[in-house]
Amino acid sequence: MKRMLVGSLFMAISGGAFAAPVISDAWIPEQPPGAMANAVFLNMINQTDKPEALVKAEAPGFKLVQLHKSIEVNGMHKMIEQKEIVVPAHGETRLAPGGYHIMLIQPEKRLQAGDSLPVTLTFADGSHETITVPVKKRPAMPGMMKH
Repeated sequence: MKRMLVGSLFMAISGGAFAAPVISDAWIPEQPPGAMANAVFLNMINQTDKPEALVKAEAPGFKLVQLHKSIEVNGMHKMIEQKEIVVPAHGETRLAPGGYHIMLIQPEKRLQAGDSLPVTLTFADGSHETITVPVKKRPAMPGMMKH
């Protein structure tokens, strides 16, 4: 019995346990007045030998939260809902403007710089993590003139 318990503990420590990707650089751009959607951007690093996938995100104060990818089709930008966002084994996936992101739809209130939002991430292996995401001013777009 003791040997089986020690073996189970070793498997959990050596990678048999769930290991969600490491999350960093999470942020939400300040929401323009009247906007009906916003996005969460972040970086996910997978330190395991197997691919991992973000399969769900939840945030209070929004009617709907979805995983999306921005693409360009015939010069038009479209957002396509994703069932999952994969993080390769020993790799990283960045959720950033113009690519993958977590879409926050129909807010109860406007998010402004200085606010923060708890966002719960659920991964395909069953693990989940709640992170506190700061709301920041949008960076200036390249080529924009300041007056």
